[in-house]
Amino acid sequence: MDFMGAISKDGLNIANKSREIVRNKIKEVLGDKINEFNEKEMGIIERVVHATADPEYAKLLMFKNNPIEEGIKAIKDKKPIIVDVNMIKAGIRYDEVYCFINHPDVYEIAKKEGITRAVASMRLAKDLIDDGIVVIGNSPTALFEVIRLVKEENIKPKLVVGVPVGFVQASESKEALRELNIPNISTIGPKGGTPIAVAIINGIIAYSKDEKA
Repeated sequence: MDFMGAISKDGLNIANKSREIVRNKIKEVLGDKINEFNEKEMGIIERVVHATADPEYAKLLMFKNNPIEEGIKAIKDKKPIIVDVNMIKAGIRYDEVYCFINHPDVYEIAKKEGITRAVASMRLAKDLIDDGIVVIGNSPTALFEVIRLVKEENIKPKLVVGVPVGFVQASESKEALRELNIPNISTIGPKGGTPIAVAIINGIIAYSKDEKA
């Protein structure tokens, strides 16, 4: 018996079984509301539920202003992706990913202006955010800063994935994001984090290569 072939076959069977379970769980959670999502949105939902083993995300994910389509275009145009923490950067399968949280200038800006490093990192990345993609999974203050840049400095990101996690300002920052007239993907409530952010953007990157999410 081909041992490696047996392993590959078992791995494929496990993957297919996992996808089937995820889809059934999503159907249970969404019910008739499943028809409100298009095929690509369902692909992203499935990816997030698979990454978290939490079907509730099917109810929490929000898509506004054709974010997946706009994200695909931006990736194909090789637009930069700006993230709030290095853990997210490490998980994204794309070359042009930037995180400035540990940049020396960020420490100086934060100290001088009395702001968090997360906020300072978004200010430092302002020129990349304009016409780029933002992915935030941890810091509500970073998301609030992106929102401020859009409102006050006419910065226009192609897509914002805003899924910061936590009980302090996370829900509010995502609500504020959904009020903007820009393509965005967010979660309702306090849930979110690095795995969700990475799952979403990697799904969009896969779509840009004509692969499944």
